[in-house]
Amino acid sequence: MLSINQVGTFVPETSVSVLELRDELGLTDSQTRLYTRFLGLDRIAVAAGSTLSDMLVSAGSVALRGVDRATVRYFIYTHTIQHVAPPSEHILDGVRTALGLTNATAFSVSHQNCVAGLYAVQIAQYLLHGEDADAQVLVTSGEKIFSPQVKLIPGTTIMGEAAAACLVGRDPSGDQVLGVSMRTLGQFYQCKDISPSLQLEYKQLYVETLDAVLREALDRAGFSANEITLVLPHNVNRLSWRQVADSMGIPLERIFLDNVAKLGHCFGADPFINLSDARSAGKVRPGDIVLLATAGLGATFAAMVVRVGEGQARKGHTR
Repeated sequence: MLSINQVGTFVPETSVSVLELRDELGLTDSQTRLYTRFLGLDRIAVAAGSTLSDMLVSAGSVALRGVDRATVRYFIYTHTIQHVAPPSEHILDGVRTALGLTNATAFSVSHQNCVAGLYAVQIAQYLLHGEDADAQVLVTSGEKIFSPQVKLIPGTTIMGEAAAACLVGRDPSGDQVLGVSMRTLGQFYQCKDISPSLQLEYKQLYVETLDAVLREALDRAGFSANEITLVLPHNVNRLSWRQVADSMGIPLERIFLDNVAKLGHCFGADPFINLSDARSAGKVRPGDIVLLATAGLGATFAAMVVRVGEGQARKGHTR
């Protein structure tokens, strides 16, 4: 059984308000009201003074706390921005060395956009096949924003800077992965550059496709929507999740949306940050069934059903 053994996050103490970002993003008064009043955004996480490497090392260090790092056989960095740094910086080598992962093979996963983190957990399952029972994979997500064009998805969300790491293995006391579903609608591969007609089609298909992926993951795990304790989503906005809640027939309160207003949409790190924060806030406990869910431009959709384990609670998991 695949398990998420530990989760670590890096969430910066600094943030800026949507109002403060108006000039940088070129927002009008009406657009500012759209993002704040209707989409539910307020403050956006900004990792001032931290490099991408700093963010990944911070999150990874928490996920690896108390772990024999020789058991980590693979280190995966997942990212949405396809070119996160000049090749000469050798970011993965530096982070792997800083984390003491001397036995780990390092590589990155992209082209899945904000679904890449959940996708990499599935890759970890294949990598662990044939390995020793104690072998583990460290999956990391998080990005630095270097351009206003990256920071804004028009009419949808504003991106933040944070990072997450999850240690994937086969510990029976960890969070057990029970069912997974992923889907790609390839006609939207041009992301923000699609034609107006495709933009309209994407908006029409978004909720029903995400709903279908969530239900498929639940079916594979043997649960119904009414049996899950909490949905742990990407922080794209409150409006779209309200629509998904209506479509699935669950109360909006069962979708963990606390971080939408606090952090903005932090790329592929969102579901893992929300799992960590929901645990810390006591909103999920050992034995609860939770549903990690996300969607990415492109268009990619993913959901993962998890039974919350006792391992991280015993270890006093924190950020």
